[in-house]
Amino acid sequence: MDHSFLLADDHVIVRRGLRDLLHDQFHASNVDEVATCSELLQAIKRKEPSMLVLDLQLTDGSSLDHLEKICQEHPSMRVLVYTMRSEKVYAQRVLALGASGFLSKESSEVEVTRAIRHVLQGKPYVSEPVGNRLEEIHKDEEAKANPFNLLSDREVSVMDDMLAGMGVKDIALRMGLQPSTVATYKARLFDKLGVTNLLDLQRLAKAHRHHVE
Repeated sequence: MDHSFLLADDHVIVRRGLRDLLHDQFHASNVDEVATCSELLQAIKRKEPSMLVLDLQLTDGSSLDHLEKICQEHPSMRVLVYTMRSEKVYAQRVLALGASGFLSKESSEVEVTRAIRHVLQGKPYVSEPVGNRLEEIHKDEEAKANPFNLLSDREVSVMDDMLAGMGVKDIALRMGLQPSTVATYKARLFDKLGVTNLLDLQRLAKAHRHHVE
């Protein structure tokens, strides 16, 4: 499939490097270039490309101001943000606005090629460090929404027995474990849930509608 590309960057040398890469790695012959936000909006309106490779700072201002609208009005167009701006500050933000990927200009040619290929295939792309950080953020958000998601299957089983009124020895007998092992599971689940006693656990379970006998 012959993909079309629009390169939006205020530096000619960057656009030239990307054009050469697209030609060498993707045999792309349909590549347009713009340097300003106004040119960007006009170019997309005139002819929507398969992919927009976008720097966040263009000659006449920040493209970030237009990113969400661009993504909403052109949902089939892939947008790869390619910038010197901090990944820590901007990666999650641009993805939330609708971009398909975020890549630093410090990335190697191999990674740039990989990112473009991923995005063209409809897969989101961020560098591995950013991906790990976003995964941690997602886990933190899940934990805040429902702290019980942090528990292992064994910890949930121990907790359910505790909420049903069973003691450590009875739970150990039911599960075929040593009481010390059950006590360890109990300590871990208390620590993960931020509770110190059974009453606090019961209150937390009720607050999150976890089954309580």
